[in-house]
Amino acid sequence: MQDLIQAATTEGILTHDTAPRSAPRPWPVVLMTGLGAWLAAVPLLGVLFMLFGSALEQGVLTYALGAVLLYGAVRVLRSNTVSPFVEQLGLPVLLVGGALLVFGLFRDIPYIAAEALLLGLAIGTAWLVPQHWLRVLLGALASLTFILMNTDLHGSGHLNLWAGNQLALLVWLIAAFFADSQAPSRANAHRMIVLETMSNGWILLTLAALAYDAGATFLSPAALGNMRSGTAHLADVADSSYSLIQVVSAVMAVAGAGWLAQRWPVLRAPRYAAAAAILAILSWLVPGLGAALLALAACVGSGRWRLAVASAVAAAWIIGTFYYQLEVTLATKAAIMVAMGAAFGVIAWLSRDVNGQAAVLPSTQPSVLTTTRAQRAGIVTSLALTLVVANFSIWQKETLISSGRPVFIALAPADPRSLMQGDYMTLNFQLPPLETLRTARRAKVVAAIDHRGVAVIQRLATDQPLAADEIMIELVQTRSGLRPASNAWYFKEGEAQRWSAARYGEFRIDGQGRALLVNLRGPNLENL
Repeated sequence: MQDLIQAATTEGILTHDTAPRSAPRPWPVVLMTGLGAWLAAVPLLGVLFMLFGSALEQGVLTYALGAVLLYGAVRVLRSNTVSPFVEQLGLPVLLVGGALLVFGLFRDIPYIAAEALLLGLAIGTAWLVPQHWLRVLLGALASLTFILMNTDLHGSGHLNLWAGNQLALLVWLIAAFFADSQAPSRANAHRMIVLETMSNGWILLTLAALAYDAGATFLSPAALGNMRSGTAHLADVADSSYSLIQVVSAVMAVAGAGWLAQRWPVLRAPRYAAAAAILAILSWLVPGLGAALLALAACVGSGRWRLAVASAVAAAWIIGTFYYQLEVTLATKAAIMVAMGAAFGVIAWLSRDVNGQAAVLPSTQPSVLTTTRAQRAGIVTSLALTLVVANFSIWQKETLISSGRPVFIALAPADPRSLMQGDYMTLNFQLPPLETLRTARRAKVVAAIDHRGVAVIQRLATDQPLAADEIMIELVQTRSGLRPASNAWYFKEGEAQRWSAARYGEFRIDGQGRALLVNLRGPNLENL
């Protein structure tokens, strides 16, 4: 497709797409001009809605005003004579005009019909505007609309979303095949460029939808604030439907491998068939992966390298969701991934050996591999200090466990998972409001101890002497706010049922209020 754009530009086929608007402007000027246009458009549009707000809620004014704004924005964006400031005004006006039309459509007609008209509106606008980047955004909007048209959010949920994603991918594959089969010409240049730029946005949104439907990947919960990871969305469908999804995913992976083998004869060797089989098995284990691999193969085979990178990122995200399939143990999943990685390594080694391409590492300068006496001394000192600090911390905690006072604090557990540490429960202790200490890193409070040893926090610690049934507890800042010692309890995989009955955290507390979580107890303080 890049050849088509280059040929069209060279022959002067395009008009709006390639016509020079003005001398090139530095990007800071463009950025500041665009910012000024947005700052000017927002208050003007606000006044417009203040004047016609009630009339816009009902009646045809919504459509009339939306159509006028949309038409004016397209004229501005297509013009070669307006000033840069006016040109930048076109985008916010385009968004507002489109939003008015969308509001009216979803207000007055059934959702499926409104979505169909929105799809046509996005495609029509993309045909008219000359900016490639704007066509990409409109293509993404069209893809989102198409997926929603085929997704019953009130019905079978994730199964419908999965089906909508597959249909969106199929539409893109058809469009990409059609674009690649056309030869550049004066008659079809504009049509094919619009199709290509829109399809770029379409597939990018589709890949994002595939990743979303697959669920959380292994690092995303921590990166997004330790959100509850749960399992992959696709695992929520019925067993029969889930089996169908697995089969379709595996078939798509095989289809992608077949497409690449058709494009590149070198990939028809038996060892690459084994690689395709491995990917098919992985796609069966991780439903949704097959669609991303098919998109990756189509992009690589057609030379769409930037889209291939996006497809690879989506595939990597989906593979990471395998970590949260809790019905498979971590040991089993680790063995599967190690076996597949080893198999790919063997295939790569065989490929290198068959082609006679032995990898030769560049010569390394001796100075890189040598260390000075001072460097060696620094390494030894660092190791010694690490051992001293670690063992001192262990000694402190062992002392606290053996000599600290046993105290129980009521809690409310949850069930996320840590990538490096395994399964755990986040502990939300029942503490009184401590708004004044929200930003404090540490705080000491006074708790009353009942006859069972259960602590109920009463107040902030002061110089006032403690009563016989009171104890001081130090709170430390965690992701969940101020908590005693820890906000998590880690346990061996497969023991979630055992610890789900936990209602109290068992602590050891010393005379300075330092606390250490040593166990969880049941509703009657029984061991679990």
